Amino acid sequence: MTESLLKVINMTIMQMGYFTGLILFVGLILGFFEKAANTFIQRSLGRKGIFITAFIGTPIHEIGHAIMCVIFNHKIVDIKLLNFKDKEGVLGYVKHSYNKNSLYQRIGNLFIALGPIFSGTSVLILALYSFMPQSFSILKKYVIYGINSDRIDKDLVLSLLNLSGVLLKSIFSVNNFQHISFWIFIIVAICVSSHMALSKADIENGKDGFLVLLAFIFVMNIVLVYFSVSITQYRLQLIRYNIYLSIFLMIAIMFSIFSLVISFLCQGNCI
Repeated sequence: MTESLLKVINMTIMQMGYFTGLILFVGLILGFFEKAANTFIQRSLGRKGIFITAFIGTPIHEIGHAIMCVIFNHKIVDIKLLNFKDKEGVLGYVKHSYNKNSLYQRIGNLFIALGPIFSGTSVLILALYSFMPQSFSILKKYVIYGINSDRIDKDLVLSLLNLSGVLLKSIFSVNNFQHISFWIFIIVAICVSSHMALSKADIENGKDGFLVLLAFIFVMNIVLVYFSVSITQYRLQLIRYNIYLSIFLMIAIMFSIFSLVISFLCQGNCI
């Protein structure tokens, strides 16, 4: 009995880690970068500096919440994609209601909270495809041909770092500086990456969904262990999901770092 319980607990921790761990970790990293970048921007430009990036970034952030509300059948009560007049500094919001007796809708709270990471990453990739097609081709080839691993290990991390270097070299090629499409992409990338992180309200709203999902997976694992159902194939699919997710989230981290560097360099030089 004890052995079975330990197996269930181990399976649950592993699955939650694979399913949500990476994106939650990235969310924290993005939050750190965004907070630092906004501090530098406000030092050089004041509050208006945040408004400049918010003009594109905040609507993408809020749309991410809204899309997840629709997917998880939450009712959108009120939505503000951009708001420069709020006295507390809230640039946008999505207010929603849901049936607290619905397991699906309660789990949805987690993904609604994570929505901006999905929407922001999607817009960055779309911008790369639209304005930097050669760089996008590098990413596409890596996604199709460059993944030969069924595990997350040091080799995968090194491979992602190598891809980051190749992408940066491709994007910031001297030849690109003369093309308007390059500068449009840079503006979009900075604005979006500056507003991808999860707010305190997002994290608070996602807690219930995380706990409900944890309980659901725990109960499902009890059933699987009781009936001796193998989850090997399911585990491999989760690993592959994380590998692909890590590739796309790497794009978000890469441009968040870029935005941080630009905002740091602007201190005292952009007034």
